[in-house]
Amino acid sequence: MKVATDLRVETAIATRVLAVAGLFDMHGHISIRDGDVVHICDRGASRLTVTPELIAAVRVSDGQRLSEALPPSETALHLAAYRAKPEVRSVAHFHPLYATAFAVAGRPLEPASNAGAFFGGPIPVHDNPELIRTDELGLPVARDMAAASAVLLRGHGALVVGGDVRECVTAALYLEESAQRNHLAAQLGAVRPYTPDEIRRVREMLASRFVVEKTWTYLLEKARVAGALADLR
Repeated sequence: MKVATDLRVETAIATRVLAVAGLFDMHGHISIRDGDVVHICDRGASRLTVTPELIAAVRVSDGQRLSEALPPSETALHLAAYRAKPEVRSVAHFHPLYATAFAVAGRPLEPASNAGAFFGGPIPVHDNPELIRTDELGLPVARDMAAASAVLLRGHGALVVGGDVRECVTAALYLEESAQRNHLAAQLGAVRPYTPDEIRRVREMLASRFVVEKTWTYLLEKARVAGALADLR
């Protein structure tokens, strides 16, 4: 019971952190996996003030709800990623402004900055703009994501995954930074993507555990200073 309680607190913290960072608004959700169970924000809860009691639990294997809290309608996105990538322990779906602009254009997000190199290659686009509310719709999203750690949903938003919640939060931040920098650079001329060797060399440094922890600490403290975590920590 204590493990489940701790993960509900951790999920609530990560949700508020992403809201304070401007990556979540009234929508957006991050989940944490523990075995065959994922913890995720209740569909109606404020992302700025969600409490552990409003963290829903869902079984990965069959999508069964295990809590009174109601999971988001697009929980199928999370379940599809977990089923396709057993190594993943955290998933976030959100609608960041610049990354979603690339999704609206149906354009893969090329790694042309250090933030983009974090992902190891281009971020593909899933072509279906529907809300992903069923396993049947979630499966092709995971298929289009393939070996990448993120995917854009055309006209809709983005999905990122991580080996744990801190890596997932870091990926969410870097996704939007990469999109913003590519958009601004395109105003000056053609964007110059990194070569495979440049991606490899930059990613070796940027995707290190030290950088993930540093990024998480910054976002966590930003939320704390804003007063968004006073009742959780």
